[in-house]
Amino acid sequence: MSDPGRKDFSQKIGETVKPDSEKSTWEKGKETVTDTTDKLAGKLQPEENKGLGQGINDSAESGKDKANGESVADQAKDYYEGAKQKLNDAVEYVSKSVHGGDADPANK
Repeated sequence: MSDPGRKDFSQKIGETVKPDSEKSTWEKGKETVTDTTDKLAGKLQPEENKGLGQGINDSAESGKDKANGESVADQAKDYYEGAKQKLNDAVEYVSKSVHGGDADPANK
């Protein structure tokens, strides 16, 4: 599931799986436009407003964009750090919901 106004993950996967040689000119053009629009939306949308999946995807995209000189290990580390941060954000959100607004039960 994606955030409102963002490209759906199942659509992204479908586009990735289908080889370019099997895509029509229309499909390739549409992908370029929707990918660019989604990438821009991801940069404009505040991190705190992104869902877990969308945040992980945007972190991966950001890491991919910065990867022009990075090794595969550096890219993997960037993806891991982005995913870890979004997971921590999700845990904090759930903790606040369960504990009535304070993520750290020791502070009650």
